[in-house]
Amino acid sequence: MTKLTIRLPTAAPQAYLAWVTWWRDVEQLLGSDLGRAIAPGGDDGQATDREARSIVLQHVRSLEEQAKRASEEGRETISPELSAERAEWDEWLDYWARRREWLEALALRELPEPMVPEGLVTLWERTLQVIGVELAIDMAHLHNLKVVETGKPGCFRLLGELEVMNVDAVGRHLEMELRTGKRLTLDLSGLTFIDSRGLAMLLQLSELASELDLTPLVLKLPSEVVRRVMEVGLPAPIPGVEIEM
Repeated sequence: MTKLTIRLPTAAPQAYLAWVTWWRDVEQLLGSDLGRAIAPGGDDGQATDREARSIVLQHVRSLEEQAKRASEEGRETISPELSAERAEWDEWLDYWARRREWLEALALRELPEPMVPEGLVTLWERTLQVIGVELAIDMAHLHNLKVVETGKPGCFRLLGELEVMNVDAVGRHLEMELRTGKRLTLDLSGLTFIDSRGLAMLLQLSELASELDLTPLVLKLPSEVVRRVMEVGLPAPIPGVEIEM
């Protein structure tokens, strides 16, 4: 199988080293074997074969090695490269989804949830976006989301979560539909989550539809969860948008 190499956002080597430290601390807090395997001075021999083969562990080690090398060479910035087969990238994304669930479980037990350090929030969000976009170029491997054509031009059904890992790829795809002269109708009944970036995408699409004289942008049957988020985060009425209940 062909490996996919993804170049991560440019940042100072120290920023990536700080991220690795944060990742290790969280894994150890969660009591995971990955955290013990990559701990400073840890013995790789203690890791099971499955852990040693983990693409997550391989990538974190590679990231740390590339950042250390860049720092030793006196480079001010670095754009690390990580390679894996697509199935392994899927493993990486599944791991991150599980990790989020573990952190949410800590919060439910009223234990302090280790947040991404403030200085690394933007870098981490950009990293997730880069990975999500690269994996979703053909719209067949969107993270946590399916975009299904309904059979009519410009009509799509969104199933799953519209969030930071997939919103850029989805937005570009739908923008391309508009620019080829198709009015958009989006069935949101299967959408279970949308964040501020997803709302921003809808606004940008409505603005582009207005510019191209392709209004209205039709949003069909938003779920209750999505409808509540839209009521809080979007103006009412939304210019150029028609909502069908």
